[in-house]
Amino acid sequence: MKKMDVIFRQVFFKNLKSKTWLWIVLGPLVLAAVFGGVFWLMNQTNQTSKIGVVTSSPALTSTLKASSDDDQRYISYSSTAAAKRAMADEELDGVLTISTQPTTHASLIERTDGNGVNQTQLQSILAQAHTKEVAAQLKLSTTQLQSLFATPQLATTSVSVDKGKLVSRSAKTQKSGAMVGFILGMLIYTFVISYASMMAQEIGTEKGSRIEESILTAITPQAQFFGKLLGILALMAVQMAIYGVVTLAGGLLLQRLPKNPLSSLMTNIDLSGISLNMLIFSLVFFFVGTLTYTVLAALTGSLVANQEQIGQATTPIVMLGMLGYFGALIVAGGTSPILNIASYIPFLSTMMMPVRLGAGQVTAVAGWSALGINLVFLILFTWLTVKFYQTNVLSYSDGGMLKAFKRSWQLQRAARKPKPVKS
Repeated sequence: MKKMDVIFRQVFFKNLKSKTWLWIVLGPLVLAAVFGGVFWLMNQTNQTSKIGVVTSSPALTSTLKASSDDDQRYISYSSTAAAKRAMADEELDGVLTISTQPTTHASLIERTDGNGVNQTQLQSILAQAHTKEVAAQLKLSTTQLQSLFATPQLATTSVSVDKGKLVSRSAKTQKSGAMVGFILGMLIYTFVISYASMMAQEIGTEKGSRIEESILTAITPQAQFFGKLLGILALMAVQMAIYGVVTLAGGLLLQRLPKNPLSSLMTNIDLSGISLNMLIFSLVFFFVGTLTYTVLAALTGSLVANQEQIGQATTPIVMLGMLGYFGALIVAGGTSPILNIASYIPFLSTMMMPVRLGAGQVTAVAGWSALGINLVFLILFTWLTVKFYQTNVLSYSDGGMLKAFKRSWQLQRAARKPKPVKS
């Protein structure tokens, strides 16, 4: 136990002080700060577009003025020349000239260096005004006009099947749950690429530099394996703690801002759909998923013969991680029989199943069943990896990782064969 603790401390403190781990922690925070700053800056610099309106129709003028909002404001001018002078003085972003004879026709002059003009809104307002004008010519009452253009209302309810019963779920709740699952999948993929590569690098570097023989004279391969694994997990825990503190501090800071840049996003999120059960499930899946990939990294790292092969050791990890990540992206928009099966397969389900559970595609029983499959697989896979690790860590093969694995398999089979009893 003490020897395993030595390996744990060596792996933990060595990487904690390294620039690589520092970038693993700070990289996502820097990207989040950059995107958040850009989003905040766009909100702060988003000014109201001012459009000068020139028309002889008082009804059109009043309709446009009534349609003014924080994004687009309409100002009446007596002539096109006056409106153009105002635009030349940079008081206007556009000039809209509307003629009603013989039919309604509009022309827009827009400044290339001004605030953008929402032409879709303009066309909608002009269409409404034209409809009112035609209705007046046909002597239709307001009630008749509303009946003519009334659109039947379509009420949509999302439901999920739970124990043979239909359970309603709002669209916002469904999107919120899917978003939590997707964020989890993205975090798992990020941590997998970072820490699984670190694990493979740790083992591959020691093995390639031929110092493994010296280390294993004082410690068993099992103790070294679990010591390294615990060291990597401790680094992940520290990173998650840092992210938790930064998230809490960032949330408190945003609440103090006069105009919270996240307020518009939060209106589309239904936090009631994110239950405690969902959060616990997501955290457990996050732990199991990253641990499974890290054990795989230990297995592939033990197969390398030199430091040049470390890139080969991380390739299967990256490929499996990408499959799970893209599977989570696809399943967020809908499911299929193949995706349903894939969401129960270890290495893939760690990213896909939380998204399906959050989107209401599966019940809690199905989610916990997938988690149980992953836990059983993790235990068996770790036990098998330790067996192979004992053989691989002192075995060198210049024929590549595939040959090294075949040789390791042959050695394992030979070790399991009963030895002949001497007479």
